[in-house]
Amino acid sequence: MKLNETLTLPLSAQGAAAMYADPQYPQFRARTLGATAASSTVEGDPQQGPFTVRTELTLPTDRVPDMVRKFVGQTVTVRETQGWSAAESGGARTGTMSIEVVGTPASMTADLRLAPTGTRSSTVSIDGDLVAKVPLLGPRLEKAAVPYVSTVLRAEERSAAAYREAQGN
Repeated sequence: MKLNETLTLPLSAQGAAAMYADPQYPQFRARTLGATAASSTVEGDPQQGPFTVRTELTLPTDRVPDMVRKFVGQTVTVRETQGWSAAESGGARTGTMSIEVVGTPASMTADLRLAPTGTRSSTVSIDGDLVAKVPLLGPRLEKAAVPYVSTVLRAEERSAAAYREAQGN
């Protein structure tokens, strides 16, 4: 099922790229999402060129639809990989994202676009496909999961604001 979101971040495109590559940033996401665990690894340096961030979050399922919860239990482990290109002139970047919900047939892939919108703001456009590979129920599960996934993606705006505040910007 198609999922499109545009996030507004209170950081320049360069600042947003640095935030994504900061090993402390998953802790901000964890607090925003109520995650019980968060970790990440980074390959590459956003100041030098392309970079990849792999993040793992353990999230409660208390806000997922009942139909979905019976497939996942009390918590889910979400593995996310974001691969970002080197910055273009002006700081814009393109990227890809893949999300795996460990132990479930649910996943998401997306194309990303980080674009500057001001000296202290940027947007991230997400053009994704959410898939639940369950015979007969897959499309219903996808439809039920879209609002939850959208909420999780939009939480990035709050996490970025908390991150910026903690950086003293």
